[in-house]
Amino acid sequence: MLYPSHKSIIIYIRRLWGIQKNIEAVEKWAQKKEEQEKKIKKNNKLF
Repeated sequence: MLYPSHKSIIIYIRRLWGIQKNIEAVEKWAQKKEEQEKKIKKNNKLF
């Protein structure tokens, strides 16, 4: 067979989708962490 079967293509797409969702979750977490750090720095300047 020259081309992968339909099932293997679906599995490959699902893996890529899972990896993409994981990357998005990590990026979202990092963004929230940066926002919290900015808030802390801003609050520390006031005191």
